[in-house]
Amino acid sequence: SETTKPEDVLPFEKQEICHLIYTQPKTHEIIHTHLHDSAMYSGLVKGVGPRYCPSIEDKLVRFADKERHQLFLEPESKELDTIYIQGFSTSMPIDVQEEMVHSLPGLEHCVIEKYAYAIEYDAIDPLQMKPNMESKIVENLFTAGQVNGTSGYEEAAGQGLMAGANAALKVDGKDPFVLRRDEAYIGVMLDDLCTKGTKEPYRLLTSRAEYRLLLRHDNADQRLLEKGYEIGLVSQARYDAFKKKMEAVEAAREELSNAHIKPNSDVNEYLQTLGFEPLAHGCSALDLIKRPKITVRGLAKYTGLDYENQINEQIEIQTKYAGYIAKAKRDAKHLQQMEKMKLPHDLDYENMDNLSLEARQKLTEIRPLTLGQASRISGINPSDIAILAMRVK
Repeated sequence: SETTKPEDVLPFEKQEICHLIYTQPKTHEIIHTHLHDSAMYSGLVKGVGPRYCPSIEDKLVRFADKERHQLFLEPESKELDTIYIQGFSTSMPIDVQEEMVHSLPGLEHCVIEKYAYAIEYDAIDPLQMKPNMESKIVENLFTAGQVNGTSGYEEAAGQGLMAGANAALKVDGKDPFVLRRDEAYIGVMLDDLCTKGTKEPYRLLTSRAEYRLLLRHDNADQRLLEKGYEIGLVSQARYDAFKKKMEAVEAAREELSNAHIKPNSDVNEYLQTLGFEPLAHGCSALDLIKRPKITVRGLAKYTGLDYENQINEQIEIQTKYAGYIAKAKRDAKHLQQMEKMKLPHDLDYENMDNLSLEARQKLTEIRPLTLGQASRISGINPSDIAILAMRVK
């Protein structure tokens, strides 16, 4: 709601506690005895299972060297008395599930409210989707979530947000809303799906993003809030609060860059406790913050300057990692220039001279919308991109 602020998290003492338990030798014995009854192993389900949250029987087969597997007991709500067993998904029959659960420590007499189940579902080939989540085949059809071949709540939520926003923008006759790979993890996910496709349930991992240094949780508002405001997803009050925060960060930065630190005994003593050589010359507080372990708050007694935690954090991150962040931004800018080069939808790749055979086939199948997207298709090499760039120009 509009009154909820990001820092309004339920205090720890009011949160419900989870417990950690482990599967027992008896649990493993029951599963191995009934492996042929599992829908996944009997051949009843033929689809590729999710790689990142396998069923318990899958874990026993794939990680046969493990003597036990950890499980989390998670309360489902503050109002209910039901517990979810995290890490114990299964496609075993009900009577076997009863035995399996009752073999776990503390659950010997528990009552099962809902049994686990396996599902098999068909999916759209995400290569048939534009980066704004509209189907290339059926105009005005926007799809989101598992139907696009993904697995996971966050993946579905991110797609739902983008598909909903883009459907509304199309109705209003406005330009699509597409996030780049250097702007958001959502941008990485949708580009992966539209450009590379997927042969198994797709999960978004940080390792899939080449601009991880830019896609940090502390700067999510700086990356995305303005964009959300422009398309009507962010309220005026929230946008004003964000502008105020950024002005405060800028003002604090200015103050710290103008604060002169003299090489006196107090400061040098502080530096030596952190393992640094004493100062020979004076410098600005901002210059000192570039060093590891030195914080805005740590220097406060010498500068008289201290700010809210989130402002201190922003200044420290931006200052300490300035060189790395600048390099990541340069790399991202190169990508942006390629993204600006639009590829006509009716390009005849099959008869384009000097393109490799693989490039002709893949470009014809995927029909990338920009030169940047074309460069990320597996099997497309830099010489193919050079030829395409010349053709577009």
